[in-house]
Amino acid sequence: MTRPDHSTYREWLNLDADGALPAESRARLDEHLAACPECRAERAELFALSNLLQRSSVPVRPDFRQQVMSSLPSAGWESRSPRTWAFPAAVFVLLAGVAAFTMGGRGAHSSLLSALTAVAGMFRASAVAGAGLISASWKGLGMAFAATLSSPMSLGAFGVFVLCVNLVLVSLLRRRRTGAAEAGRERSRR
Repeated sequence: MTRPDHSTYREWLNLDADGALPAESRARLDEHLAACPECRAERAELFALSNLLQRSSVPVRPDFRQQVMSSLPSAGWESRSPRTWAFPAAVFVLLAGVAAFTMGGRGAHSSLLSALTAVAGMFRASAVAGAGLISASWKGLGMAFAATLSSPMSLGAFGVFVLCVNLVLVSLLRRRRTGAAEAGRERSRR
């Protein structure tokens, strides 16, 4: 059996202070401590620190959780009284009654199911139509950019157009700045 190196003994010191060192390793550590004053001093410091930490721990009161939870502010919907929910509930009951009366009679369950199926179909159709519209819009933009970038002449024309628009915007911004500066000078003269 080989002897552990000094760094292993130091690791064992930490495990010993935590109470997690196996008995076999503890016996070998005790043999090493008999011959090494440096490790004995470190072990004494570790046990002193462990005792200090145990003595300075603050006990948690049993009602601590309840006290913390009661001191937290309530959410917006929690602070509302039950009366504020009365109107939405009454509207829901009224609409449910109107729907039951409209679909009443024989086969009310099948007509209610048909109405719900129709509403679900409407939502599905609008989602499909919206997706198709978005797809067509992107395809149209892609085709326009492809046509613009297809020849050097059209690309140059597009560049000149963008340059002209930028010059117009810059000139409009300068007019506003100079107009605001002149208005400020006139106010200071008065």
